[in-house]
Amino acid sequence: MEAREIFDAAPRAVAEFLSETGQGLYIPPYQRAYSWENAKVKRLIADVAHGLEQITEFEDSICFLGTVIALRDLQYTTVEPIDRPMVPPKVMTIIDGQQRLTTLLLLTTVLHEEISVRAGKLPKTDGEARDWCYNQAIDVTSRLTDTFEEDMRYGKGDFRYYPRMVRSYHDVWSRDSGRAKYDSPIGYYLHQYGRYARDESNPKDYKHVSFVEGEAADANSQAHKTLESIRAFVRRTLRSAVSPSRNTREDETEIPSTRAIGESQKLQEALFNSPFPAAVVEAANGDDRIGSLLRLIVFANYLLNRVTVAVVTAKREDYGFDMFEALNTTGQPLTAIETFKPKAIQNEGLNEWNGSDSYTYFDTVEKYLDGATSADQRQTATSNILIPFALLHDGQRLSKRLSEQRRYLRTAFDKEPDKVGRRTFLHALAEVTRFVSGPWGAPESLPEYADDALRQQAALCLQVLGEAKHDIVIAPLTRYFAAHQLSSGEHLDRQASEYLTAVRACGAFFALWRGAFGGTHGIDNVYRKLMTYHATSSGPRFPRFGQQLTTVPPVEDMLGFLRQQLQAEGIDGKSQWVAKAAATPVYTSNRPLSRLLLLAASSDSAPDEGSPGLVTQGRRGLLSTLNLNRWNSTDFATIEHIAPQNPGANGWDIKIYDDSTTVHTLGNLTLLPTVENSSASDRSWELKRLMFRALSATTMEEAEKTLAMASREGISLGQGAEAIIHRARYLPLVSSLARRDEDWTEEFIRERSNRLCGLAWDSLAPWIGLEVESQGSTIPGQRDSLLIPGSDRA
Repeated sequence: MEAREIFDAAPRAVAEFLSETGQGLYIPPYQRAYSWENAKVKRLIADVAHGLEQITEFEDSICFLGTVIALRDLQYTTVEPIDRPMVPPKVMTIIDGQQRLTTLLLLTTVLHEEISVRAGKLPKTDGEARDWCYNQAIDVTSRLTDTFEEDMRYGKGDFRYYPRMVRSYHDVWSRDSGRAKYDSPIGYYLHQYGRYARDESNPKDYKHVSFVEGEAADANSQAHKTLESIRAFVRRTLRSAVSPSRNTREDETEIPSTRAIGESQKLQEALFNSPFPAAVVEAANGDDRIGSLLRLIVFANYLLNRVTVAVVTAKREDYGFDMFEALNTTGQPLTAIETFKPKAIQNEGLNEWNGSDSYTYFDTVEKYLDGATSADQRQTATSNILIPFALLHDGQRLSKRLSEQRRYLRTAFDKEPDKVGRRTFLHALAEVTRFVSGPWGAPESLPEYADDALRQQAALCLQVLGEAKHDIVIAPLTRYFAAHQLSSGEHLDRQASEYLTAVRACGAFFALWRGAFGGTHGIDNVYRKLMTYHATSSGPRFPRFGQQLTTVPPVEDMLGFLRQQLQAEGIDGKSQWVAKAAATPVYTSNRPLSRLLLLAASSDSAPDEGSPGLVTQGRRGLLSTLNLNRWNSTDFATIEHIAPQNPGANGWDIKIYDDSTTVHTLGNLTLLPTVENSSASDRSWELKRLMFRALSATTMEEAEKTLAMASREGISLGQGAEAIIHRARYLPLVSSLARRDEDWTEEFIRERSNRLCGLAWDSLAPWIGLEVESQGSTIPGQRDSLLIPGSDRA
C-alpha cells in the first residue's frame, strides 16, 4: 500500500471546496458545538481583508486559513440518522476544521445577504456603472449560494435544496419534507437562510427566526444562540468595514477603499480578469451606495477565489485522527472517549439512546470529563480511566497515546458478541469512572462498616496509593468497588468487607514490596498477572465481562495471590523482609512509602527503656497512627532526616556518609510538622535532641525545664526555635529519639532501621494474611489481625 492510498492532501479555494458538486459536509457527534469567540471570527475576516489589500500590489496574493481534515465517507458509515437514497453522493465527515468551516459558511451567507440587498436598492436608471455592479452582484451571489446549499434538481419545495453542512443525530438530508430534518444550529440556519435567499420578492434584511421546536431546542438552545450571535457579529463587522462614515480604529477590520480598488489594475485583473470600466471607478468614488457594494463584491470574489484551505482527506477515520494529532498545534484534540461515543449510540439505536442504561453509563463518564478545565486536563482525565479500564476489561496494557486509546476502545467494543455485552462494557467503564472520581480521589468516602478500624486502615491505604501514583491497583479495586456498589440486602456487608480488605491488602503489598526493593521491581506486572484471565488457569483470576460485575474472586484468594508473589521473591517472612527493607533508601524511592512505613512502625509503639533511642511494641491502643486522620495531620506532615542529607560542620559522624544511601534509610528518618522540620534542618545532633526532648514533653512545664536546663549548660536553640516549641503540639514520635544521650552514628541508624522495619512488618503483614514472625509464631494480641473480616479463614 502506498501513502497516497491512505490519504490525499491538496490546497482548495473556498469556492472550489465548499461548492463541489454533490458534496455534503458532515459534523460527527463527537465534535464539540460551534463555539468560536468574536475575537477569532474578527481575526479570520481581518486575515481575508489583509490578503485582499496585498493583492493591490501582489497579484499572486492568497490567504491561507489552515488545514481541514476529513473522511471521504463513501459507505455513509458515519451518517446517522440517514435517508439512504437521498444522501449527497460525496459525504465529507469533518474530523478537524468544523469551527473554521462554520464561520466561513456564516461569512458567505452574510456576504450573500449584504450584496443582494444593496444591489436591489441601486437606482433603477440605466447606466454603465449601475448595470456593471448589478451584474457582478448577481454573479458573485450565485457563486456564494453554491457554498452554503446544493441544488439537488428536484424535491418537495425548499427541501430540493440541501444545506451544505449538517450535524449528526440532529439533521437528515432528504428531498422528502416528511423525512428531512434540520435541527442543529448550522443545519437549521442554512436551511432557513436558503429559503430567504430564494425569495426574490423580499428586499429586506434577513431576520433569523430562533429555533424553538421540539426537544432538541432544550439540548441545543445555547448552541443556537451562539451561532445566531456570531452571525450578527459577522454582519456588524462587514457593515463597519465598508461604512464611509465610520471612525476607523486600529483594531477594526478594513476592506480596501474604493479609491485603492479603482487604482489597482493588479487587483482588477487578478479577481475579474479585466480592468474595471472607467465609469464604474468614477461612480464608486462619488456614490457611497455603489462604492460600498463594489467593496463587498471585491471582498467576496477574493474570499471565493483566493482564500484557501489545505484539505487532507483520509481513507479511514483512524488515519484522519492520527493526522489531526500530528498536525494540531493550537486546537483541542478530541479524547478517545469523545470519538468513541458514536459507537455507543449505534449499539442502542438513536431513538432508544436517551432512555437506555448505556446513556446513563456514558453520562457518568462525560460528567467526570467535564470537570476538566482545559484540553490537557481532559486528556489526562481520559487516560486516568481508560488505562485502568483496559487492564480491568481484558488485561491490556494501554498507553497514553490518543491513537492507541481510540483503536482500543473501538476494537474491544466491537469484540463484544451482542448488545448486552456492549452494555456491560459501558457499565464497566462507568464503574471505573465512579471509583476514580470517588474513593480514589476521596478516600474518606469509603462505605461505613461495623469494623471501623478496617475502614480507617483502608482509607489510609487509598490515600497513600493515590499520592504514590500507584494507579495500577485501580483495576482490581474497581472490581471489588463495583461488586459492593451493585450489591444489596444480605450481600451488602460481605461485599463491603471484601472491598475494604482488598484496598487494605493493596496498601500493605505496596509497602512491603516497595519497602524491600526501593524501586518498582516489576510490581505493575504482579497486578497485570492478577488481572489476566485464562479459563484454565488456577488462582484468583478476574472473569472477563459478559458476566455480572458482581462476579469477583473471593478476597481471600486475592490475598493468597499477593502472598505468593512475596514468597517468590523470598520476602514473605519477617526476618527476610527486614533484612532487605532496613538497608533500602526508602526516602529517595518514594516519599508516601516512607511516611507509611514510619507510621506503621509507630503504631502502638513506646520508647524502649532498655535501648534509648529505639521504640518497642506497646499496648494496643497506646498510639493510633494507621488511619487517615493521622496521615492528614500536620503533626506528621513531613519527613525529617535526623542526620542531615549532606554532611556539614555540625559534628555529625562522617561514617554516616560513607554509603550515600544510609541517610535515606528508615533508621535516619522521623516525621515532624513542616515548621518544626524547617527549624530542625541541619542543626547538630545535640540541638536536635534538645528540640526532640522539648517537643515530646508531656507538659509545657516540662518543656520549659528542658530549655532552661540546656540554657544553663550553654546550649540554646535560639528565639525562633524556642517560640516554635512553645506553640507546638505534643509529638510522640520523637520521644524515643529524645532519650538517646549517645552520638548519632551509622551503627545506630542500622540498628534503628532494623527495629522500625520489624515493627512496620508487624503492623502491615497481617493485612495480607502474613504472620508477624517468620517462624510462624505471632505476637500475643495480634492473631485476630490475621482474620479477614467476615471470613473464617486466616
